[in-house]
Amino acid sequence: MLDNSLYNTEEIIRLLKVEQIAPNQFVGQSHFMGSPNIFGGQTLGQSLYAAGLTVPDRRPHSMHAMFLLPGNHQLPVEYEVERVRDGGTFSTRRVVGTQEGRRIFVMSASFQVEEEGLSHQKPAPPMSDPDALPSSLKVWQERGIATGREFQPVPVDFRTNRDDNLFGGQVDSATRKVWVRAPLKLDDDPLMHDAFFAYVSDYGFLWTALQPHGIRMDDPRLQIASLDHSIWFHRPLRMDDWLLFSMESPNASGGRGLCFAHIYNRDGVLIASATQEGLIRLRETKK
Repeated sequence: MLDNSLYNTEEIIRLLKVEQIAPNQFVGQSHFMGSPNIFGGQTLGQSLYAAGLTVPDRRPHSMHAMFLLPGNHQLPVEYEVERVRDGGTFSTRRVVGTQEGRRIFVMSASFQVEEEGLSHQKPAPPMSDPDALPSSLKVWQERGIATGREFQPVPVDFRTNRDDNLFGGQVDSATRKVWVRAPLKLDDDPLMHDAFFAYVSDYGFLWTALQPHGIRMDDPRLQIASLDHSIWFHRPLRMDDWLLFSMESPNASGGRGLCFAHIYNRDGVLIASATQEGLIRLRETKK
């Protein structure tokens, strides 16, 4: 068994459950992720949860977000939900996140009633057994201690079938496969699982764009931040079951890196797809 101190799953579940203070207004608390800025996954998950509370009996099928300004982890985020449209089968919402009157985040989401239809999917890649793989958390913790970086607990376990060298900086291909699962049984609220997925989808996405260049995450020259993020929810998911994130980065240019992900369950069913473009700027260090 892994050390429970490596996880903050229950804390993140509470964090995602934003407080509704008016029909279209919500407040979400922030938390420390090792940086003075808010983790992008926090605003992704909280905004989706807030929007979902205004759309009963419909699950999200897509969300598209832009990060406008760095958020302060010491301050809560206020979310204003615009009820753009409620149709016979689809509902559209727009969410704006602010701190101290400044817009730091915008997101649009579409929700749909459950219905049957044509079905096909991109085949799953070769899949290892996640239960037979070592957790990456102990490796990250040990390397963090070795390099003077404090390990911050995470809400899910990460497992990969190669050395997940966060600090090594070796040149590698622009592809990455990582298994993800919450370490405890979660309740059956579909909106919570979707919001939790949105939160976790921001973990390590941009690492894939750094791999061909051998750039370490702790490289002092590196300025890295999420710029925009989209998710398409294809089929129901649970965050307490293993999910495989199969990622690739088809392009890096202009100080930005683009990454795609297809996410499968253990049965090889494609449950979601995601994209993210982020800032991966290398700054000159002072001599």
